[in-house]
Amino acid sequence: MAYHPRIESSQYASFLTTRSRNSRLWFVNNSPLEKSILGYAAKYADRYGVKLYALAVEGNHIQAPAAFPLENRAHFMRDLNSSVARAVPRHTPEYDGGRFWARRYSSEFLPGAEDVEEYFFYTVLQPIKDGLVERLSDYPGYNCFNDAVKGIERPFKVVNWAEYYAAKRSNPRVPMKDYVETVFLKYERLPGYEHLSQAQYEKIMRDKLEQRRLAIVAERMNRGLCFVGTTALRKVKRGSLPKQSKTSDRMSHRPRVLSICNHRRAACRAWYFQIYYDFKDASCAYRSGDAEVIFPPGTYKPYCTGAPPIQG
Repeated sequence: MAYHPRIESSQYASFLTTRSRNSRLWFVNNSPLEKSILGYAAKYADRYGVKLYALAVEGNHIQAPAAFPLENRAHFMRDLNSSVARAVPRHTPEYDGGRFWARRYSSEFLPGAEDVEEYFFYTVLQPIKDGLVERLSDYPGYNCFNDAVKGIERPFKVVNWAEYYAAKRSNPRVPMKDYVETVFLKYERLPGYEHLSQAQYEKIMRDKLEQRRLAIVAERMNRGLCFVGTTALRKVKRGSLPKQSKTSDRMSHRPRVLSICNHRRAACRAWYFQIYYDFKDASCAYRSGDAEVIFPPGTYKPYCTGAPPIQG
């Protein structure tokens, strides 16, 4: 199944995934790159008013459940992914060039509060579910769980490259440090828990995490599977290929909606396809020369050679 249109929504949260080309492990054992990615996530989440519920930078992919009240997911992902792609060569001497990302980012809707919670835990428990470590405390990379449940706003330094290069054109010796900004990575509390104190929220989330962790560990043990462990993870070479990784091609099935409730999934899919068919009709009319056609909310006009100019 080919890529489906990226419909924007302030009503539904999204589950986002972007994977490196050939699933190569550029994010392992690379603290400077990891900090750069987290800093860019903080910068663009603040710029676009994004509600980040969780964020994982693991091996060869970045993953996040997030909400976009301003219906600007495309802008956020464009800026984040392009910034990460430029940061990789700066922080990774082993990088051999070429396109960094495998393909467009994957985006599925999370229609309910329970679905956001499900994929929050899916994201934070990835190192355990993938068989890397038995406990999150053993994972050598960043994990957002503590920051998210404690309400920590973690500072990161990012360079304003646009202003730096603009200044450098008139003064080649301008110091880069003058264009370093401090940004704060913060996570939105999961919907449905807003009334709790921070201590109450943290306790509930830790109890739920442990319950899920134990279930994952037991399931792996029953299958005779072990965990890689911290020592072995620290020896993984950057840019190496994983022993196994999720793969897909252009025609692979890509769900529009992720939900633990069949009724919510069906309702969200019905909404999605109504917008989708309205978009197809509007797109056909626009490409035929109707510059006044009205596109459904959450969609963008298609690029069309010879079409009327698109404003904004």
